[in-house]
Amino acid sequence: MPRMVDLSVTTYWWVAGETEPTTAAALTAGTNISAFVVASTKVGPTASDTVSEKSITDTANVVIPTIGNYEGSLVMFRDLTAGAPTATDPLTTIGAASGIVGWLTKRVGYASTVAATAAQTVDRFKFMTDTPQKSGGEGDGFLKVTIPMQPQGLFRTEVALT
Repeated sequence: MPRMVDLSVTTYWWVAGETEPTTAAALTAGTNISAFVVASTKVGPTASDTVSEKSITDTANVVIPTIGNYEGSLVMFRDLTAGAPTATDPLTTIGAASGIVGWLTKRVGYASTVAATAAQTVDRFKFMTDTPQKSGGEGDGFLKVTIPMQPQGLFRTEVALT
């Protein structure tokens, strides 16, 4: 069975607004942020909330998932020219303030330079940005920004674009 190495085969798009990007055109209208995403970024589903109550006649424990959860924290390289953010800097493309709603969409299996097309599968997560946390000036690597992402209750995994 052939295996694919997880190297340069992940794409992230940020699509601002309330409308879920279900088509390849909607993703293209967003911003491909892949070149700035640091490998320590975490976006994805997490363990569900559960209920584990049983009746007095049950003979085994049962755990039922009730609420699906997901998380996100974008760690991104900064893009500055003479100290000023460029048009592709994360604080320009996603936002330099908290409270911005949008969809973070992740595609695995294609290079970030490959255009999105119908039938490709993606994961979509609706988030609101929290306050961006800039780092730099401490001699600990590249200039970066961490943008905590607050879940807004909607996510879909492995869905095909139309």
